[in-house]
Amino acid sequence: MKSVINYITRCVLNKKLMKLYPTLRFLFITLIFYQCKKMEHASIHLAPIKNVTDTLFGQKIVDPYRYFEDLNDTIVINWLKSQEDYSKKTIERISGYKRLKEKIISLEKNTPFTISKYKVTNKGSYFYLKRNSDEDSPNLYYRQGFLGEEERIFTPKDFKPKDNYLINYIQPSWDGQKIVIGLTKNDKEFSDLIVIDVTSKEILNGITGNSLPTNLGGVDWLPDNTGFIYTYIPIIAPKTKGYLHNSKAIIYKINKENNQLKDVFSKNNNPEINFKEQDFPLIYLTNPKNKFTLGSVAGVASYRDTYFIETDDLINGKNNWKPLFKKEEQIKQFIINGNELIYRTSKNATNYTICKTSLLKPNFINPSILVSEDPTRVITDIAITSHGIFYVKTKNGVDAKLYCLNNDITKHISIPKASGKINISSKGSGYNDLWVTTEGWLSNKERYHYNSETSMLKEENLNVVSKIPELENVIVKEIEITSHDGTKVPLSIIHKDNIKLNSNNRLLINGYGAYGYSQKPILNSFLLNWINEGGIYAVAHVRGGGEKGNAWRKGGFKATKPNTWKDFIACTEYLIEQKYSTSKKIAVWSRSAGGVLIGRAITERPDLFKAAIIQVGKINTMRSEFGQNGKNSIKEYGTVTDSLEFKALLEMDAYHHVKNNIEYPSVYLTAGMNDARVPAWQPGKFAARLQAATASENPILLSVDFGGGHGLDISSDKKNTELSKILSFALWQTGHPDYQLD
Repeated sequence: MKSVINYITRCVLNKKLMKLYPTLRFLFITLIFYQCKKMEHASIHLAPIKNVTDTLFGQKIVDPYRYFEDLNDTIVINWLKSQEDYSKKTIERISGYKRLKEKIISLEKNTPFTISKYKVTNKGSYFYLKRNSDEDSPNLYYRQGFLGEEERIFTPKDFKPKDNYLINYIQPSWDGQKIVIGLTKNDKEFSDLIVIDVTSKEILNGITGNSLPTNLGGVDWLPDNTGFIYTYIPIIAPKTKGYLHNSKAIIYKINKENNQLKDVFSKNNNPEINFKEQDFPLIYLTNPKNKFTLGSVAGVASYRDTYFIETDDLINGKNNWKPLFKKEEQIKQFIINGNELIYRTSKNATNYTICKTSLLKPNFINPSILVSEDPTRVITDIAITSHGIFYVKTKNGVDAKLYCLNNDITKHISIPKASGKINISSKGSGYNDLWVTTEGWLSNKERYHYNSETSMLKEENLNVVSKIPELENVIVKEIEITSHDGTKVPLSIIHKDNIKLNSNNRLLINGYGAYGYSQKPILNSFLLNWINEGGIYAVAHVRGGGEKGNAWRKGGFKATKPNTWKDFIACTEYLIEQKYSTSKKIAVWSRSAGGVLIGRAITERPDLFKAAIIQVGKINTMRSEFGQNGKNSIKEYGTVTDSLEFKALLEMDAYHHVKNNIEYPSVYLTAGMNDARVPAWQPGKFAARLQAATASENPILLSVDFGGGHGLDISSDKKNTELSKILSFALWQTGHPDYQLD
């Protein structure tokens, strides 16, 4: 490069014009040096282009970084390593980065401990994970009754001290004498399952691996507590043929020598059922007294074909599964109550109804309608006790209320404080107990016990519930704005009450818009720490989510997917028009499937945003079906083998919408090499394409976790480090004076 610069310089200096105008000469030379230096800098980070051209339905698609999809390629690996190194060094140069991480840790330590994954047995045994403020990961605890003495029964560091295992799943037996523990390491999500005797704290069996309990139905104990059923995945190595395929529901017996995995529901065991190799068989044995057990053909689709069998037949090895309902019945949630099935469905009711039918003679055409559809609220959760059916209705995904139906009488159950999110659980129709968990934008989880016989509601918090000083004088605005086609889109805006609407505020906007998932009010770390730094936080409840029922999901699904990012753009434009901020001070953020939303928003309207953060994001939808577990993604996004779905896939593909010489915003991308959901090459390809195409000086950073996955099962320190990096980047790019490069 230096020889090139010297040559150009000599040529320029020999021109008579340059001799006559020294100032012009100086400026010209400076410009040349600058451009060459820019090229020199870019050459360090730009990935080689190796165009691959596909012709699909008469349209040529050029992919310059197809080779990235081979994560064994030395060129790819080295480039990813250079990106991680450059990203890490750049972030660490931000003046406020270390200080912010210390603040985040300090804020977290204000709470002495956190508790998660409650499980209460029918006999009143409480099991939960607890992490003290000085610990990096939680341990398993137990108490007999809510007021019982707390006892630690398992520490993951004692399992394999040399390995960094985390507990990601627990399920106690019906009698509370044993508990299954899911252990995972390196954020791989896949778990080793062990069984602990609660009294002796001894491991009762060997290690049962190849499980994905947090995502695939978890563990269902047999009625006599001698074993359990779970979904077994034969191949869990990402780079191996057959990865995540041909899984099966199996029975595992405890303390049985030479334990064989007994297949009870799978493609091989049940050829009469239309299992595809990418489908997951899930079992629902939800109560030890249930006469029937249900099995579903599952994947990423919202609804599932479901079958049933008598529980005794299942245990005794009989293979007489019978069809119960098809996915066309649009059943989202169900409860087995004796010989009846109580269920929540969106069939002919976008906001859901609650229905009932017989399991012996099911009638899904004309079921008994227990709770009719509400045109203004979506039924989001159901549970049953001895004194009725309880259900939650939510408006726009942010305003939840609890109801009870008993003897054809409906009553509203008042919660002590307004709740944006309510979840309910029970032990079944033979018990009075109902547990109610509430959350909000400005409040952590609070848990209540409701006695359905006495109608008494009381707090039952194992977590410390206290005011958060950092959220004093913070207000929440829940509004609806008009999108591009006239549709009203819910928008949540959260900020200090003394904020002036003068277009001078830093604004962080979050969205998702996929899988029918609602962005419900929770106090997340992004919100808390962004507001703590003086910013405004907003959530755009775009189509593709479930905030307004099943129609809202279908409004941002496959061919209608553009509504997802167009809703987001409309929300951003509204916030600018109302002087909350300006495009130079707006950062946008999402993760996973939200990568479609953010990726297309910044490629369609790069002028509207200053910075974008996409964690483990789906960016290259045209190639999703060819990646790890790719066939499952077809259900949500479509396939390139179908002309209409191909067109939709291309439209939602941010990677293929990057254009040369466009001034794109700053972008911070993350990827995990062990990611089972979004392979690292998706954010990698997008980063490479943006770096080569952008005409702006805005940084395009790619952070690659070579030992991590999708970011779900990580230690507290790792979580805080990633949060610090992302927020520092956003604060730097939106102009915070305390977060600039040293």
